[in-house]
Amino acid sequence: MTSLFRVAPLLAAVVFVAVGLAACSGSDVPENTTAESVFRLGMQEYMDENYQDAIQHFEVIRLQYTGSAVADSARYFTALSRFQREEYLLASYEFNQIILGGASRELMADAYFHFAQCYYEMSPKVQLDQTYTTRAIDALQNFIEAYPLHPKAQQAERQTLELVNRLAEKEYITGILYEKMEAPSSAVIYFSTVTDRFYNSEFADDAMAGKVRSLVAMRRYADAVTAAKEFAEKYPDSEYRSSVASLHEKAEMLQEKAERLQQERSAGK
Repeated sequence: MTSLFRVAPLLAAVVFVAVGLAACSGSDVPENTTAESVFRLGMQEYMDENYQDAIQHFEVIRLQYTGSAVADSARYFTALSRFQREEYLLASYEFNQIILGGASRELMADAYFHFAQCYYEMSPKVQLDQTYTTRAIDALQNFIEAYPLHPKAQQAERQTLELVNRLAEKEYITGILYEKMEAPSSAVIYFSTVTDRFYNSEFADDAMAGKVRSLVAMRRYADAVTAAKEFAEKYPDSEYRSSVASLHEKAEMLQEKAERLQQERSAGK
């Protein structure tokens, strides 16, 4: 079980308050009412897209019919209702509780998937902090590993690649920024992050080309030649093929020149 399923006390407190408000705002439960009848009322509200009213019914089951046959389903639809209301952080807590509680296999699989979807929805634009993006990738990969044959597995794979591209783009943009600031040593760090960690992203060849440029700018010609050869092997169809080939030739020429000068200096001593 990964750290994603350990919910912070502050979030738990927020959920506790939300549950209390939902329960307090609902109607008093008449005597002789069963958990199943309350669940049916909640499902009717859910189907009518009255998600807040649905939550009120489902919370009654959680508070008053804890051991009933519909308790897990009530929690699941509480989570789905919060998800539909775009209360993704609260929904993630609810789905997390289903995962930790050991619900039925069907509910467990859907809870894993929707837990990941909560963080997917909270993943921000490239320019912003990508903590939720990283959490979404971890959650999606956990889901895929646990349920590789699930109908939603392919969607999770597509979303994982989308988010990996987002992380790669952020690192690549930062590398380009340092390159424009004429700070190639810093640029290399960010370009290398893309090529090493996000090698399957659509920015991998862009970053490798940037790495070659930065190494040449740093006069690390031997490393530039090595990187250029790696680029040619991995990305033969890249739009940067010609420019990297030119840099390769330039780096080799400058490397040979530097070696000759070194030899001449050594001979003159």
